[in-house]
Amino acid sequence: MNGRTQRYQYGFTLIEVLLATTLLGIMMLLLTGSLRIGADSWEAGEERMAKASRLFIVESFLRRHIASLVPVSGVNSNGEMEPSFRGTSSSLSYVAPLPDQLEGGGLYRFDLYLKDQDETKALRVSIVPYQSSPDAHKSQPKPIDDIAIVEQVKDFRFAYYGPIMENGVLPSPGGQAGKWVNEWREYQLPTLIRIDIEREGETPWPSLVIAPKTLMLR
Repeated sequence: MNGRTQRYQYGFTLIEVLLATTLLGIMMLLLTGSLRIGADSWEAGEERMAKASRLFIVESFLRRHIASLVPVSGVNSNGEMEPSFRGTSSSLSYVAPLPDQLEGGGLYRFDLYLKDQDETKALRVSIVPYQSSPDAHKSQPKPIDDIAIVEQVKDFRFAYYGPIMENGVLPSPGGQAGKWVNEWREYQLPTLIRIDIEREGETPWPSLVIAPKTLMLR
């Protein structure tokens, strides 16, 4: 070679460059897909945790206060005795105690009801100091709290199970055990109270069934 050393230039061919670029694109696509799936799974997990936490808090509140309701009766403006427990398919009113650490304790009336809120409905609870005197309706105290405990409610129902009076007489012990109804006006408290809640965009919550600790009004 005429006494000269021939130098070779090493590099990549066009085909090798195209193959490497294609493989790199596939790897980036897979990596992006994995990141997207991971982010979606993370968001779904956070949503499930938030739903479970909300469900636990609401159920704990309802179970604690409804189960500990005080079966008292009051006197209305006509001087007639009437039960403090009043239940319909969309509202519930009852008397229960508050801990001494809150507002000094004592008996309070809890009113659970639905209210329109931001084009949807919200389940709210109003807590008012309980008064049983005939003139209580004339000087009704202001609620110490009136808050939404479940927002964006799509469907909500109360139901009540227990013996129903017929002609002012309860069924005999060996007779009808009870039945589910959508309204409760008996002096005898229901044996069970069922609450069904469904929020917008969510599956219905499991039915919450609560048994009052005491059944007889006094």
